[in-house]
Amino acid sequence: MASSDDEIDFEDEFDSVCALCDDGGELLCCEGRCLRAFHATREHGKETMCESLGFTQAELDAMQFFFCKNCEDRQHQCFACGKLGSSDRSSGAEVFACISVACGKFYHPHCVAQFIDQDNGVTAEELEKKISKAEPFTCPIHKCCICKQGENKKDPEMRFAASSCFPKSYHRKCLPWHS
Repeated sequence: MASSDDEIDFEDEFDSVCALCDDGGELLCCEGRCLRAFHATREHGKETMCESLGFTQAELDAMQFFFCKNCEDRQHQCFACGKLGSSDRSSGAEVFACISVACGKFYHPHCVAQFIDQDNGVTAEELEKKISKAEPFTCPIHKCCICKQGENKKDPEMRFAASSCFPKSYHRKCLPWHS
């Protein structure tokens, strides 16, 4: 039996806010690689004035699986620059997913190589080439950009204060204005 430290927290696997309005509530999770969540019906997004996916409740009830348009088309937005790119490796991918199972972020190799801190002497240019060849990488939001350590959710000071629109994370204790 796995210890509680080894168990996956499925609450953290999907986004807990809508990808369209950045608010919570009743959400439908994409089962594709992006792991984003959305207000599925206008009613679900009504309180936050979210445009929602526009499904009716009947359509939602009949749905067995949900894949967002980006995952269906294999077109994903680079988390660093915001530009859309193909994530289809069979036809020459332009953006690549972070290897972390619960991440769902995609990046152009050039964009992410600038943010990944390399302690092993690999240059950003070398890293960019490796990622372009589909070599796995862990994106920068999984390490504090100040102390280079990962997140510890059991310690409030070691939890991440991460941006939902910029590829950097800080431990709460490492924030520039933290006293």
